[in-house]
Amino acid sequence: MKPTFYKKTGLATINIARDFYTMQPGDRVPTIAEYTQRFEVSRGIVQKAIATLEEDACIQTQKNGVKGTFVTGIDYEKLYPYTNWGSLTGTMPVPMTISFSSLTTAICEEMEKSPFPFSFAYVTGSEKRLAALKEMIYDFIIVSKSSAERYLSENDFLERAIELTGCIYSEPYMLYFLDDQKTEIEDGMRMAVDCNSIDQYTISQKLCEGKDVVFVQTPYTSFSELLVKKNVDCFIYRRDGWYNNFQPDLNQRVVELPGYPLEEVTTPVILINRENYGFKKLLCQYITVEKTHEIQEKVISGECAVKFF
Repeated sequence: MKPTFYKKTGLATINIARDFYTMQPGDRVPTIAEYTQRFEVSRGIVQKAIATLEEDACIQTQKNGVKGTFVTGIDYEKLYPYTNWGSLTGTMPVPMTISFSSLTTAICEEMEKSPFPFSFAYVTGSEKRLAALKEMIYDFIIVSKSSAERYLSENDFLERAIELTGCIYSEPYMLYFLDDQKTEIEDGMRMAVDCNSIDQYTISQKLCEGKDVVFVQTPYTSFSELLVKKNVDCFIYRRDGWYNNFQPDLNQRVVELPGYPLEEVTTPVILINRENYGFKKLLCQYITVEKTHEIQEKVISGECAVKFF
């Protein structure tokens, strides 16, 4: 049965349980003083929390004189309910492209190594994923590096867990024109934008600086409707997403902007809520950059099948 905790004693027990869950026999246990400073609680609360875990046979420790106290045993199955993590959930865009589906597959494969339930929720629009992470609806979100850098600078609650260097978040943005004679954005044009997709919206704004352009706000996934109705003249869209879903023969060019290098809009970053104590260390035990890249490459090449949940 999952324990029920109250106030400071309960929170301290949860956090200390999380510390032990990411330890192994032989690891040194933080001192009582270190824990009292870290969690801003009394020595008695820390001692009671550790005693609770020991009495329930979740952990075993041994004092070794001036060297400190060390872990001699951990029953992870018994310990897990005390962490209050429950089932873990990540969120990223709907995996409708090979970039997203291969990345999702790689993360799911990595998380299969963990002993706890894991699932993905698919949410289009990084702003929506960010809002959900703030409310701790999800345990982590995946966004582009460029989005991550902006969000980290604006939100104190955020923490970078893993930057998946070498992996692919999605292909670069392309600038599309309905008129195949056009190659540049001009005054009077109507441009489709989605303010919930921070990269798409920010790049669109930069492309239109100094020009008299009308922004037509619409969900990113609904751009095709504007195309059919001819309600816009141009827009930017990720290359793999557009061709996988719509494949019209439109005039196009790759979007390259100062301050928005291609690798920053194509590299995935995992962000977490820093109030989710211990979660970064837990996540890094199962998700590694090298293995995630290896699995994603195999899915893209067709060597491995797409799999996500």
